[in-house]
Amino acid sequence: MTPKVLLIGISGCSSSGKTTLAKLTANLIPSAVLLHEDDFFKHDDEIPFDETYQVSNWDSPDALDLPLFSKELDYIKKTGQISVDLIHNNNHENSESVVLSTKVEQEIRRKFDAQFLDSNIKVVVVDGFMMFNDPALADKFDIKVLFRAPYSTLKKRRAARSGYQTLESFWIDPPFYFDKFVYKSYSESHSRLFVNGDVEGDIKEDSGIYDFMNDDGTEVSEALSWLCDLIVKLGKMPR
Repeated sequence: MTPKVLLIGISGCSSSGKTTLAKLTANLIPSAVLLHEDDFFKHDDEIPFDETYQVSNWDSPDALDLPLFSKELDYIKKTGQISVDLIHNNNHENSESVVLSTKVEQEIRRKFDAQFLDSNIKVVVVDGFMMFNDPALADKFDIKVLFRAPYSTLKKRRAARSGYQTLESFWIDPPFYFDKFVYKSYSESHSRLFVNGDVEGDIKEDSGIYDFMNDDGTEVSEALSWLCDLIVKLGKMPR
């Protein structure tokens, strides 16, 4: 019997915690698979170059091969599988090592097992920073989740990172990069989803996106439990 595929999109600005939560979720759902949108970055020499600041713009939508990403999502939705030759970055360099309490892990696993263990639903978790900016791309997901944090928190977390492995090199943020590229690109690409275009404010009720404020005072277990309950609630019957 061909499985029904539940495609879960977990997005957010850089440093919102999306990758950590996507990995934890995929590890706790029976037979789930995980795909990183970062696997679809273009080669270094194809990344848009900003003449004003004389740097590559890794946070532009044009830094990603979005047509290939879209095609892969269609393939996943049809088959429940990921093209093996596209997986080259599953060991995400900035994913935090998180240890959940045994009680929390067991409770979340129990809920996921009850929902998916003996079902005909194949769960595919996809994380990325540029997935809901385009309506056609966003519509491919059965569940759309946006993790958020205030600007100051995102900037502090990003600054604490050593850098990012690219296809051919290692990227380290210049001092101005978060403000002029990371946050600016996130704001411009996602403003349509928010009331009055304010990405620090409320998300529109008709956006079809569920958001969670993942500030520094929020425990990973709290965010993960919220995500688990949402997936169990919405994941009974994929489109």
